[in-house]
Amino acid sequence: MNEGDLILCKVKEVTNTITFVEMPNGQEGTIISSEIAAGRIKLMRQYVVPNKQIVCKVLRIDGNNVNLSLRRVTSKEKKEVMQKFKQIQAVNVAFKQILQKGEEEIKEKILKDFENLLEFVTEVKTNQKLIQKYIPEEYQEALEKIINKKRKNEQLKQSIKIKCLESDGITRIKKIFDLKNENIKVNYISAGQLSLKLTVEDFKQGKKEMTDLLEELEKRAKENNCEFFATEDK
Repeated sequence: MNEGDLILCKVKEVTNTITFVEMPNGQEGTIISSEIAAGRIKLMRQYVVPNKQIVCKVLRIDGNNVNLSLRRVTSKEKKEVMQKFKQIQAVNVAFKQILQKGEEEIKEKILKDFENLLEFVTEVKTNQKLIQKYIPEEYQEALEKIINKKRKNEQLKQSIKIKCLESDGITRIKKIFDLKNENIKVNYISAGQLSLKLTVEDFKQGKKEMTDLLEELEKRAKENNCEFFATEDK
């Protein structure tokens, strides 16, 4: 764990000045009131309640003292961390169902080399030999089916505004959005307004793909003397 990391914590105790949380490693972390939310907080439990899971940013690490922030976590960052947490949970459940009594021993072996089971599964997708190294033969086929099963796709959306004053503006806009990719859908909303949808298997990788896509569209817009604006659809 390093300063700047995003971690999923469980709220343990709430006071008017400090909130105590349990971090993923079992260690206690603290959030002072000014790092819960901006401005004056009238009722702390509007933001944090015991046993609730919250996404925090690591501000400072001083020995065993870890200072965290809730308010510095963006909605996009929160979504990404929660998404990963759900994936880790799903993998843990799958391993438990398949490995049954042998789960703990096999899991311990894997976690010596990987941060969590999700990281192991991700690596296996590009290196199937890892299954033979870490998983007993009688469980390998069942695990391979789970690991290679296609995950539910994620969708990233952007609202697009585009303005082109050239006489052939419509033709230019069509040229800009001529994207030969079946995972990208562009829909007309109204004059100068479009919706852009990118379908991906991995949310984190999808964010990078969307950033690259928007940069390419903005570049095309400039080349065609058009104004281009994009905002994330939540």
